[in-house]
Amino acid sequence: IWYVKISDNPDNDENEPEVLYTSLHHSQEPASLQQLLFYMMYLLENYGYDTDITYLVNNLEMFFVPVINPDGYVFNETENPQGGGLWRKNRRNNNWFSYGVDLNRNYGYKWGYNNLGSHNFGSSPWYRGTGPFSEPETQALKEFIENRHFRMALNWHSYGNYIIFPWNY
Repeated sequence: IWYVKISDNPDNDENEPEVLYTSLHHSQEPASLQQLLFYMMYLLENYGYDTDITYLVNNLEMFFVPVINPDGYVFNETENPQGGGLWRKNRRNNNWFSYGVDLNRNYGYKWGYNNLGSHNFGSSPWYRGTGPFSEPETQALKEFIENRHFRMALNWHSYGNYIIFPWNY
């Protein structure tokens, strides 16, 4: 899992507010990745020309994690090279002919709160995993976040026209 930092001094750790942007938790939402990449391009192309964008880049450290779910994304791309793949989870072998954990439901806060927003059955599209942060992807993001000082995090999805406000567990 890779990240990109956009800042006026990306090689330095400045005393500026940090913002985290993520996308592609669900591998069947490649539009979330596309939208995040377009936003990154917009920032870079307009830096020095647009005063608002220049201000943001000069006064924030913006961290972008475009692909949270790389193996699910590659699976969709391999199985459906023309697009339209509907695989949502990562590719963990859950045994009993079941694969994948919904990474967006594998974080720690209120993990397993109920079976309305997530499920404890591996065959469910909303399977939350065996425990909070049970997946290498969410563990990597957790470690990354714990080593930064993010003031805000935005998580791109593309399933519906929603803005989800915490808490949505």
